[in-house]
Amino acid sequence: MIVIVTTETHKYTHAALAEWCRPAALQRFSYWKLFRRRALPYATYIFTDFDRLNPWELELAAKAFRVLESAGCRVLNDPGRFRRRHAFLQLMHRKKINDFRSWSPELDESPGRFPVFLRTQAAHRGVLAGLLHTPEDAQRALQEALTAGHPLSDLHFVEYAAEPTNTGIFRKLAAYRIGDTIVPALSVHSLDWIAKYGAAVAEAQQYEEERELLRQNPYGKHLMSAFEAAGIDYGRADFGIVGGKPQIYEINTNPMIGELTEHWSDQRLANSRHARDAMAAAVKVLDSADNKPAVRLDGEPFATQFRRDRRRFFMSPWMP
Repeated sequence: MIVIVTTETHKYTHAALAEWCRPAALQRFSYWKLFRRRALPYATYIFTDFDRLNPWELELAAKAFRVLESAGCRVLNDPGRFRRRHAFLQLMHRKKINDFRSWSPELDESPGRFPVFLRTQAAHRGVLAGLLHTPEDAQRALQEALTAGHPLSDLHFVEYAAEPTNTGIFRKLAAYRIGDTIVPALSVHSLDWIAKYGAAVAEAQQYEEERELLRQNPYGKHLMSAFEAAGIDYGRADFGIVGGKPQIYEINTNPMIGELTEHWSDQRLANSRHARDAMAAAVKVLDSADNKPAVRLDGEPFATQFRRDRRRFFMSPWMP
């Protein structure tokens, strides 16, 4: 059995994966359900969705991780090692995995190079303003964000790091880490540098190139270094190629997973099936036998503390 733990409102992200992995049993737990249980099935657990947890939930998740790990379960993604976007990008730059930087207004940091853009750390809403080319542009965008009600602690500036292909199309690449395996995913093509959702601008050539990227996985080693540095065992890295080198934009631990079922390009549909099958195969490798006893949450050493803190959590006025 494999258990993927998400926030209650974002369990839908892995619905398709549960179907792909049959006959392996893939269950989706919410943190709310996990925290309420007195015992848990022996399984492989994948913790996700950290940026949507409040600090108390994140701490409880980290303790639950340790309860399961001490019981002998295979557990992916330690919530206790979670880094927010700014800290993650700073780490990638310090490790020389990325060439671009991030600056935190909360720490009174101002962009040292331009152009940059402003975005939030926690929400998946993308860019708040367009490209900012001067210190005055950056200050004005920051003030507008604060006026709109965005907390200072949730804002950061990110250096522009994008480059179109030789056809003028921006291509955002993606790949999953699933345990010890890097699985390339479908690309997003756009005429806009943000390339968040993509557009119908790619031609047959781009889908042939995508086919080779999926099969050859040329950036797998570089991406594994990024996942290892960030302490993330499961998730999807979004990246682009700038100056011939991958630049990692983010690692999403709870990515939306799905499959294309309609498209004008047969090659694109074949690429989608290839990515689907490769991902399902990698997830199945994580499967744990379910014939072992349940993991009790009242033992020692971590479970007693988890039980005590869980009780405090459910007494908190934060809860509905």
